[in-house]
Amino acid sequence: MLIVASVVAVEADKCIGCKACDRVCPTEAIITVNKLAVVEESACTGCNKCIEACMDHGAISRKRLEKPVWLRVDLESQPEEKVAELCAGARLHPAQSICPCTGTRAREVAVAILNGATTPAEVSIQTGVRGVCSMWCTSAVLRLLSAAGHSTESNPKNWRLYPDGVGPSIWSIPDSVADKYPEYRLRESRDALKSGDLELVGFPNIRQESE
Repeated sequence: MLIVASVVAVEADKCIGCKACDRVCPTEAIITVNKLAVVEESACTGCNKCIEACMDHGAISRKRLEKPVWLRVDLESQPEEKVAELCAGARLHPAQSICPCTGTRAREVAVAILNGATTPAEVSIQTGVRGVCSMWCTSAVLRLLSAAGHSTESNPKNWRLYPDGVGPSIWSIPDSVADKYPEYRLRESRDALKSGDLELVGFPNIRQESE
C-alpha cells in the first residue's frame, strides 16, 4: 500500500527529449512523445526517479495533489487458498514484507496479479510496490509474476528491470551443480529449507512442527 501525495510535472521549455526519465520510471508513467516528456498522473507514484535522472536539466519537478491517492488492493477479492498457492510458487510467504519502503506484503502483490495485473508496472499501480526506491522489491514482484505464468523480458533501453538476475536461488540449483561443489553445502541448505518449521505449499515433504 502506498499513499501518493504528489506526482511530477514536466517543464516543456527545459526538456530536451533525452528519454532518461522514460528508462527509470517504475510504472511507465512518463514517456517521451515528439521529443517531450509527458506524464500520466494516474500512473505516477511520486518516486522521484525521473527528477533524479533529469538533474542536469531540471525539467521535472514535484506537483502536490489536492487529494492524496491510495494505491492498495482489496485482499478479500481473492480466495486465501489461491493467494497462498501463488506465493508458494514464488517461494514467498503471503505475510512476508517484500517492499520495505511501502510495507507491501507478498499477498497484496499476489492479489493484484490474480486480479489481472500482468506486468511489474501494473502491479505497482495497484499496490504501490516499487513506488519508492524499487531496489529490494522488484525481484519478488518478478518471481510472483513468473509463478503466475507472466514473463518479463530484458530491454537494454529500459533501466527499470533486470529479470535475468531473478532465476538463481537455492531451490533452483540443479543436483549436478550441487554435487560438483560440495564445499558449498548446497544440498544441505536446500534440505534445510524443505524440512524447516514453516509449512510451504509446493514442498511435498514439508512438515509443521508441533508445539
